Formats: sequence, C-alpha cells, structure tokens
Amino acid sequence: MIENTEPQSKEPLATAVHDLEAAEARLTHAREEEAAAERDVEHAVEEIKDAERDRDTVEVHVIHVNEVEKASFREKLTASLQQVWDKSYIELKIPREPKDVFQTAGEHPKSLMNYLGVTLEEARRQKVIENFCFGIASETGGA
Repeated sequence: MIENTEPQSKEPLATAVHDLEAAEARLTHAREEEAAAERDVEHAVEEIKDAERDRDTVEVHVIHVNEVEKASFREKLTASLQQVWDKSYIELKIPREPKDVFQTAGEHPKSLMNYLGVTLEEARRQKVIENFCFGIASETGGA
C-alpha cells in the first residue's frame, strides 16, 4: 500500500505561505506608519522653526510719506534701526535721497536719526518707539 504524503506536505507549505503573507502585510503597514511618523516629525520641526523665527522677529510697517508707498516685512528684534531703514528702501522699491529722514509713523512723527544704531528691541524698551511702524520723509524744496 502506498501512502499519500502529498496533502501532509502541502499543509505546512500553505501555513508557511500564509505566515509569510501575514508578515509582509505587517511589514507594509509598519513601513507606512514609519513614513507617516517621519512626515509628522518633519512637520513638527518646521513648526518649531517657524515659532522660533516668529518669536525673534516682528512685523515692520513702513511708509514713504512723500511717495505714499507702503511696505511690510518681518525683521529680527536684534536689527538696528539703520538696518530697518536700509531694508525699507528695498521693500518700498524707492531710491534713498540724501535728505531723507527715518522717523516714527503716525500723526506726530519723531525723528529716529539719533537712534540708528539702536536695535528694535532696545528702541522699544527705551520707549524711543512705541510700535514697529515707521516713516521715511524726504525734505522738499521750498520757494
């Protein structure tokens, strides 16, 4: 009598194939989870960078009084008023004139020409400025 061993040998093979497929499915899921976690980490790092940048910078608003041009840009609190003034021309896309004056903005502007070496942070602390709104005025010719 010849024994049929074929079904017995297929059963362990079928179990092994099933186990392999299950392991591959778990591995695929783990890789997807890993990729999602990596994306979450990258996003969190970007949020931290944005928060640090926002913590150390302020929104500056500047108007060129004579040209009635306005611009806003972010600047570090450690930037000097001179640096803010210089960047203002770039942002306004207006050339500097020899008799231009950098000043606070508002109804009663105050010249900042004696404070150009002071940082934004120091100027605010010393109450040289109340906010980060500035003006550039050009001296106009008289008759």
